[in-house]
This record gives sequence, structure tokens and C-alpha cells, in this order.
Amino acid sequence: MNKLSRRFESEVHLGFLAIILVLLVLNAASNYIAYHARMAERERIENLLNDAGLIVSRNIDNWGVTQLSEDQESSLRQRLGLSRLAYFPGSLPSEGKRLTRDELFSLVIATGSGKWGDIVAEFDAIEMHRIIRGDQAEYFYLYPMLGRNARGLIILGEKAPLLAYLDTAWRTMIIVSLVAAFLTLGVYVLVSRFVLSPFRRIRQEALQAGRIVDDDHDEVEAMVTDYRRIIDELREKESELLRLNREITHRADSLEQFNEHLLRSMNSGLVTVNQRGRVMSLNTVAEEILDVERTNYEGGHYWDLLGSNVHLVDAISRVLDCGRNQAYRETEFTTTSGRQLTLGVTISIIHDHTGAALGASLLINDLTELSTLRRQLETKERLAALGEMAGGLAHQIRNSLGAVAGYGNLLRKKLIGHDLNADHVVALIQETKEAESLIERFLYFARPLNFSPAMLDVGTMIRELIDSFRVRSDCAAIEFACQTDRIQPIEADGLLLKQALTNLLENGVNAHAGDRGEVTVKVTATDEQMMIEVSDTGCGIDQRDADKIFTPFYSTRPSGSGLGLPLVKKIVDLHGGELTYQSALGQGTTFLVCLPRRHPDGLDTNQTPGPPAATVLR
Repeated sequence: MNKLSRRFESEVHLGFLAIILVLLVLNAASNYIAYHARMAERERIENLLNDAGLIVSRNIDNWGVTQLSEDQESSLRQRLGLSRLAYFPGSLPSEGKRLTRDELFSLVIATGSGKWGDIVAEFDAIEMHRIIRGDQAEYFYLYPMLGRNARGLIILGEKAPLLAYLDTAWRTMIIVSLVAAFLTLGVYVLVSRFVLSPFRRIRQEALQAGRIVDDDHDEVEAMVTDYRRIIDELREKESELLRLNREITHRADSLEQFNEHLLRSMNSGLVTVNQRGRVMSLNTVAEEILDVERTNYEGGHYWDLLGSNVHLVDAISRVLDCGRNQAYRETEFTTTSGRQLTLGVTISIIHDHTGAALGASLLINDLTELSTLRRQLETKERLAALGEMAGGLAHQIRNSLGAVAGYGNLLRKKLIGHDLNADHVVALIQETKEAESLIERFLYFARPLNFSPAMLDVGTMIRELIDSFRVRSDCAAIEFACQTDRIQPIEADGLLLKQALTNLLENGVNAHAGDRGEVTVKVTATDEQMMIEVSDTGCGIDQRDADKIFTPFYSTRPSGSGLGLPLVKKIVDLHGGELTYQSALGQGTTFLVCLPRRHPDGLDTNQTPGPPAATVLR
């Protein structure tokens, strides 16, 4: 390296030295200002206390006292604004002579003032007409009194926080200045090394890398020129990398968009989890099926998302542990809002290009409606087969019961003709009639109903129906209520609908088992449908019987036939409506009948009317 190439290091050293010189000048200026401020404040306090000492000495000389009373001392101290004041009579050295601590202490003790003895014992330098710093921010002034009538020493005290601060700051600044000078020197050595060391290392690395550094110019300029060439080369490579990156990004974006479009277009829900069980993604359909928001579950564990279904959680765990796909299965699932769903789920392992497992995917389909339709179809097929078989059997039994009843009548007549007791035969004939009546009602339930829709005033029909219940002796303890004002007519079969509502009211009455209670009918309507609520305050329906109440021949009453509610549902279905209920054990039951205002098949006045509404099946 030639002499010219060292110019950079010389400039660095000169720059640091210039900064240090500026700092030293600033430090000296601040010390100078602080010193003069301190001396000016000391001079002000000394002049103030000297004037106060002159006033005190004149007052003492005029009073001709050898000792100040407490009142005189307090009056002078308050008038002159002093913090302390004391007069010690006695002979003093000639004016201007410094007192020793022992001399001052002896003078103070001779007057019997122990308090001032403790104070003057702390004085460092004792000189007349000079302030002496005491404890904290208090300063004392020794004023020799040489009056006509009295001689002695006056000590005055004054609180001077500013002067105390300046005295303390002055000593601190001197110490800090000395320490800063040594620290600045050390920092200069260290910083210059750290500043120049990277430059030297860069040059050394450049030479080792084969970069040519032209020493004919300033070394810094040579390094800058070399790095400009490097930057130009990097820019060329950057342009090439950016072009390649754009191509890769375009392909990745296209693939990502395709995946997003694919997931958005799927009719099935898709949930992906990684090997640690963390949810990576949910598509929109999965959010809708599971009734969740993806932002609340993405990144969380799949337990949080699917924890309501233990079997599904176990299946995912087995798939992640064993690395084998889970075949299609159907399972029940409860959403966060409490909806019961039937889901079809397929669990598959996700592999990368090397075949390593990355996680698992869940393909979810909501089969709730399909499962409901499937159960309904199975029930209808089962009921149809049962009805066909039971219908034939019922006809045969009814014929046999007819024969039994006929022979029973003949036997009764013969017994009566021979004056014998015929009560058992009469009971047998009565049981035969009841069995035949039950078979007749079953056959009526099993055969298709004749549906004849017409415009029907439901409000009037319900009020008439309730009036008929009110006059019944078995309903004396029941209070009936009806809310059907301003309800427009709907298209329905009046006989069938009256029969269905009669069965619901009969159920409401029987639910009270003879106790007092209320049965309420409320009718509301929209432009599309009419809702009829039949509520009671009776015993309610046990949850264990919830799935059986619409099953034929199932009844919780010993005398019930179990055909009432199935017939109501059959009539409501025939009208294209829906029958639902809510019940709480011991609190009552509410049945809700939803009927369309217009039947889907329209009016058909050619059909024959259905059975009379007085028939009540249970």
C-alpha cells in the first residue's frame, strides 16, 4: 500500500480528533460558565449576609446587651429572612484574621450554646466575611462585631439551594471532566480500530477473492470502484433472478388460484391437518357444514374443531399415526350451535413428491337431509309392508270375531231361555265388539285417505272445535284458550284437518290425567303458510319416547291405541305441511302444524270426502 492509500485512515483519525477537540472545548466552556455562576451566587449570598450582619451588630450595639433573647433573635431572623442567627460576646482576634476551629468552638461553648457547638464543629475553613457551607443547602457567615458597647461574633445562616446545587455540580463536573477525558481517549482508540478494521478486512477479503484493487488512487476510491463493478454484476444477476422468480411466482399463483377455485367449487367440505394435528385449511363448504369460522380454528388442533365427535377424532388420530387412509363412513356430529348432523367422511393421507406423509385431508358431506329421507323411506316401506300384511290379517280376525260374536249371542239367548246367568257371555261379546272396533280403526288408518281440499276458514273451525270440548264432562278441569283473529282462509281438507286437530286437543286433555290445566290453540299466518300451535301444561313427553310417538300402536297410556299422532302426521303430510313438537317432562307439550296456504296439487272437488271428524284415534 503506498502513501496515498493511507489518506483514508489519516482522515478518520483527524475526524475523531476534531470531534474530541470540540467536546473538550464544550466541556471547558460549560465548566467556565458553571464556575462563574457559582462565584456570582456566592458573592451575592456573602453580600446579603454581610449586610444582615451589619444590621444585627448595630441593633445589638444600640440595645447594649450581652446576649440576644429568643424574641430578639426571632425578630431579627424573620425581618432579615435568615434561617439561623446567633451572637457570641467575647474578644476576637484582629479583623481579617482566620479563626481556628478550636478558637471558634471555645467561643461558642463559653456562651453555653451546645446546639451551635455541634454546628461549628462541622465547619471546614473558618474565615471572617466568607460564607461557610453547613448541612445540606444551608450556609453560614461569620461577622465580627466591634461596636462601642459590645464586642463579639455574629453567626448568620441562610438557605441557598441554588448555591448548594452549584457547589455540588462544580465538584461533580470536575470529576466527570477528568473521567470523560480518559474515557474519550479510550473510546477514540477503540472506535478508530473498529472503524478501520472492517475496511481493512474488506480489502483483505477482496484481495483474497481475486479482486484487483488499484493502489494508484486513494484506497477507498479504489474499493468503491471495485464494489461498483460488483453491484453492476449483481444487478445483472438480480434481473435474471427476478425474471426466473416471476415465472415461478406466476406458476405458483396459477396453481394456488386453481386450488382455491377447486376448493371453492367443491360441493363437499374439505379440512386439511398437518402431521402435528394442526388445522391448515377449511374450505367454505366445510365452514357452512360444521357451522364454524375458519379464522377461529386454522392453526389450532383438530380436537378443537371436531371434539364433539369422539369417533371422528379417533379416526383422524389413527390415520396420522398409521399412515393409512380411512374408508368412507357415516357419523353423527353436533355443531357448536347444537344442530345434529349426519356426516359422510373420508379421511386420506396427504403425501409429498417423495411419498412422505404431510398430513391428512377430510372430505365431508352433509347427509342429514338424505339420512332423514332415508329413514322416512324405510319407515314408509316398513309401514307399507306391515299395513298390507296387517290389513289382510285384520280382515281375517274381524271375520273370526264376527263369528265369535254371533255364537256368543246364540249362547246368551239359550242361557237366558234356561234362566241361567249370561253375564260372562255378555262380557265376552263386549270385548269382541271392542276388538272389532280397534281393528276397524286400524283398517281406517292403514288405507289411503280421500283428500278433498277447499278454501277453509281455520279460525272458525278451531273455535267450534274448542266449544265442543268445553261442554264435555271429562274436560271440566281444563281451561281452553284460542287465538285465531284475522286469519285468512287456506286451501285444506276441512274434515281431515278437523280430525287432526281433534286428536291433538284430545292428547292435550289426556296429558293432564284429570288434573287442572290449560290447553291453548294459537294460529299465525304469513303469505306462504299458516302455523297452528296446540299447547298444554300437562305431563310432557319423556326424551326416551321422542323417537316413538309417531310410530303406530305406540302409546304411553294403557287405554291408548297409539294411532292418534301417526294419523295426525299422515294428514299433515297429505296437506304438504310439517308437524313438529317441543316438550319438557312435567311442564307440557307444544305441537306445531305448518301448512302451506295453497296445496301444491291445487283444488280437486271430484274427490270424495274423508271420514267424519268425530273419529279420534290415540
